[in-house]
This record gives sequence, C-alpha cells and structure tokens, in this order.
Amino acid sequence: MEIELEKIQIIDNPNDEDIIRAISKLKKKASHNVTLIDDQESISTFCRKGHFEVTYIDHFGRIYANDSGPLSRETVIRMFQVYSHNDSSWKKETLWKDITQEMRTITPMTLFISYVLIIVGGVEILFGWIARGLLGKLVFAISILMGFVIISTGAAVWIVYKLKGRRNGKNEHKDEDVSGHK
Repeated sequence: MEIELEKIQIIDNPNDEDIIRAISKLKKKASHNVTLIDDQESISTFCRKGHFEVTYIDHFGRIYANDSGPLSRETVIRMFQVYSHNDSSWKKETLWKDITQEMRTITPMTLFISYVLIIVGGVEILFGWIARGLLGKLVFAISILMGFVIISTGAAVWIVYKLKGRRNGKNEHKDEDVSGHK
C-alpha cells in the first residue's frame, strides 16, 4: 500500500500519522488531492471550499463517488486510516454513487470530433501533395506525418466509440455494490 500526494510525493506503507499529515496539507483548491493505493484499488480525496469529496476505484475498475454531500476533514482522515488497515467499514461513512459510466462515456460530440480529425488529416495530406518545389516537398512530408497522426487519432476514437456501443454499457458486475446502498 502507498499514499500518493498530488502525483509528486509517494509514501510507501503510510501510517495513521502520514495520512493525517497528507490530508491536513490539502488546500481548498480542487487541483490538490491525496490518493491511497492498494494493489488494484484506490481511494482518493480532494478539498473544495473547505469540504472534501471522495472517490473510490474497486478491483473491477468501477468508480464510485461519495453521494451524501461534502465530507469533513476528520471523516476523510478516519476513512483513509480505516482503509489503510484493510478494514472495509470505511465504506459506511457515506453513501456511494457508481459513476463509472459517467467517467468512461464517449459522447456523440467526441465521435463528431473524430470525423473532423480524419477530414482535417486528409486535407492536410492533399494540401501537401499539391504544393510544388522544395518547399512543397517539405510541406508534403510534414503533411503526411501530421495527417497520419490526426487520422489515426480520429480513427482510434471512432473505433472505441463503436466498441462501447456494442457492449451497450452493460456492467458485468452489476449485482455487487460497494456499500450496500442502492
């Protein structure tokens, strides 16, 4: 198990005092966070306007967020300490909402952007091909590289979107709930 502070500082095998210090250092900006990582699971918190939000990723990769409003610093510290001792009772400190689909959904706007990227990449290659002279050859070479990158990005987004559509957002582990709350 390790504690990660803002992706800058990592503390291996944190004790209760390390957790208190890490969470107490959080500023009121949402960009600051603390994550406690254990194998394939993690619990993370950030401070917003003096109150804390907590997210949890289980071993199936599902993402949960606290759903009972902002939490106090003391509650979050207690949750992290209990979590660090491999005690699952920390989950009862709040209600949880499964936000996995919200966090992983590719919207139709993303699909539109992928099509635009493919078209822009094609136009870039065409423009480079039409250009003449030494400068034209340089533009063409750059256009081929840029066009390939842009088209590949657009195609990758399109493929992921299509694959997600086939699964229809089904959750294979729907019966299992992190907190017992539905």
